[in-house]
Amino acid sequence: MKKIVSFALLMCSLFLANVQGQVGFIYNGTTYQDGDSMCVYINADAHAVTGVAMKNLGSGVLQNLVVTVTPVEESGIEAWGVCCGGACVPALTSTAFTMTPGQQDDAFSIDISLDNSVANAYGVYSINVSNGMVNCTVKMRVQVGTAGIAEAKEQVAMVAFPNPAQGAVSISYELNQPATLAIVDMQGRTVKEVKVNGNGTAVVDNLPAGIYAYGILGSNSMKKLVVK
Repeated sequence: MKKIVSFALLMCSLFLANVQGQVGFIYNGTTYQDGDSMCVYINADAHAVTGVAMKNLGSGVLQNLVVTVTPVEESGIEAWGVCCGGACVPALTSTAFTMTPGQQDDAFSIDISLDNSVANAYGVYSINVSNGMVNCTVKMRVQVGTAGIAEAKEQVAMVAFPNPAQGAVSISYELNQPATLAIVDMQGRTVKEVKVNGNGTAVVDNLPAGIYAYGILGSNSMKKLVVK
């Protein structure tokens, strides 16, 4: 009897683990799931946090999903509304909606008010998607990028390897103008900077374990880097 109960509990836990991983957020080609942290860059004239898609990663229909945005810390950015599931509400908790298997909501956004008089404005938010069975919570840091950056810098082809890394990482890039390659921690602090131009590879070492974003400083094209 105990073996049957243990087996049932094991199968239940495996089922729940699978269900919890069915929702993810996609930003700049990287998928963030339950427990992950992400850093999103916005322009100084932005009225909403956009460019982040929400997707049903599983094979089943997800009904009665609700998204809740909880401010953790705000300085110069104030979130006051959310758009998802085809509806926008002037509150930080969405109305219930359904997502079919593989469906991606590219219209997901968080409405914000931005005070440009605040230097290095940012906001940190806990984004939770739940319907009682599915539960996904992602920590999102919203950082204002450098104003006036060239469009060419926003679309830089850039790859970090290995990723995850252990202390040191090589970042290959293709860029037709001088710029600064940056490694940014999840508090929005630039921990490493390398001057780059043209095509090449930069080696960044002595990085403590953690989750970072890398890319051209001040651009909207930042990618996730994991250091073990």
